[in-house]
Amino acid sequence: MFRRAWSAPFVALLAAGCSSEPPPFKPSYVGSTSYFKDDAAANRKVSDVALPTSFVDYKGERVDLTHYREGGKSPKNLVLVVVRGIPQSPGGVPCQFCVAQANSMAANYADFQKRDAEVLVVFPGPSEKVQDFIDQSAKKPQLPFPLLLDKDMQVCDKLGIKGDLAKPSTYVLDKKGNVVYAYVGETLTDRPSLKAIFGQLDKLQPKPDVPPPTKK
Repeated sequence: MFRRAWSAPFVALLAAGCSSEPPPFKPSYVGSTSYFKDDAAANRKVSDVALPTSFVDYKGERVDLTHYREGGKSPKNLVLVVVRGIPQSPGGVPCQFCVAQANSMAANYADFQKRDAEVLVVFPGPSEKVQDFIDQSAKKPQLPFPLLLDKDMQVCDKLGIKGDLAKPSTYVLDKKGNVVYAYVGETLTDRPSLKAIFGQLDKLQPKPDVPPPTKK
């Protein structure tokens, strides 16, 4: 059962675990998340998506996506969400639909863990806006997910998702690093719902071993 999203602005996303039987979906979304699409099938060819593997987080530290499928950690599926960013104009504030999307994901953190998934959020735009974004987002001293930067919008340009800011976009990668789902929103509310994202992650769960039929 989905829990009610946190009421304060932006927080978002998550980490690891595995579930063979996902919890039932119940539309307990509040506010703007009710506009998001349960039937959001991929609208970009995954073969055309070339995600960069290296980012810098808001603290200036390098984050390599290959870390999640190599090294000491067990491999993870990845959900990479690109939010719209904050306008550079005075008084620019985070997109409230990005806030609602992220809050809903944060409130359902455990359901991503059950699906052995790590969620990463990409913040496009000037680094001086990041602290404003964090201040309006975090209910705790530290955000529970990596916040990655696309300072010069180079990633957005490469992915073809640059609009007035960035188009809200969601990518799902399997444990080998292959993009298996790509959805790029054309409007503020054009985003996959949690149900749609979990549906994609459920497809990546290992199938249970079925013993061969017993010969009579």
